[in-house]
Amino acid sequence: MYSSRTAHAARAAVLATTLAAVVATLSACGGGSDEAVPSAAVNWDAAEPCTLADDETLAPLITTDSSEGITADREDRRACIWGMAETLNTVTISTTGAPQPGKPLRTLDVGGLESRVLAESKYQCILEVTTAAGTLSIETKFGLDAITTPDRSCDRSVGLAEHAVNQLHWA
Repeated sequence: MYSSRTAHAARAAVLATTLAAVVATLSACGGGSDEAVPSAAVNWDAAEPCTLADDETLAPLITTDSSEGITADREDRRACIWGMAETLNTVTISTTGAPQPGKPLRTLDVGGLESRVLAESKYQCILEVTTAAGTLSIETKFGLDAITTPDRSCDRSVGLAEHAVNQLHWA
């Protein structure tokens, strides 16, 4: 009878240990909570630049139809271009592993991240955001639209940059 009680106690201890492990596992997984788990940041080399813009974010920057971007990847950079080169009105979004060297002309806030303005005139902007996951670069050429739109060029690109940073889960 003593051995039967010992076996029963041992089984109860195993059951209690197993139940505790299940509870701990469910707690670690969120236990079925409705809270959304934040997505991990997309590394620059896994990013799809042609998915980082939409018609709404391109509209203030391109005067022509902007519905489809053209992939322009290189070994060290993933890129997509919208607009028409003939009219000097294009937007290029690219991702790379490291920022361009050089001192910025100024900095801008992009979704809570400090971004560097590398080139700026009423005709062109190069805006760069760097995180641990990579560097996002947005180059905008405004063409003749720059004559009629007095905004500073890189200020016009912030909305697109914020949208792209959110898509990459970098903010």
